[in-house]
Amino acid sequence: MFYIAPMIVLIGAVSFHYFARRIPTSLNPIVAVTATYVTIAIIAATLIPLFPSAGGLAKQVRQLSWIQIAMAISIIFLDIGFILMYRNGWNLSTGNLVTSVFTNIALLAIGVLLIGDKATPTNLVGVLICIAGVAMIGYQS
Repeated sequence: MFYIAPMIVLIGAVSFHYFARRIPTSLNPIVAVTATYVTIAIIAATLIPLFPSAGGLAKQVRQLSWIQIAMAISIIFLDIGFILMYRNGWNLSTGNLVTSVFTNIALLAIGVLLIGDKATPTNLVGVLICIAGVAMIGYQS
């Protein structure tokens, strides 16, 4: 599963951005996202039996917390944000790249400051390279 999980993420991320870019501009983004979440709920519910857990479903439901609400808010920001980015002129080839660089820089800082992750000099050089890359993407000749 160590290598399968990132492959699932890759497939999901690429298809997410491709299809987010293809949502018709005439479709209200909130309606589009709501229809997506209804579809997700149906698909996710059908997948529950494929991921059996100790103690059964009732035990799992009792473990739900405010974190699921926070994740839902985060996901709606992502979905609506990318839809609006693509509708307002961002290219499929650069929109996610630019936001991902800054997301990863923020996650590095959060990891170090709040979770106790360690940042090496190599990590910090990588951050500078990422910032330089974003500057190069945004450069208009």
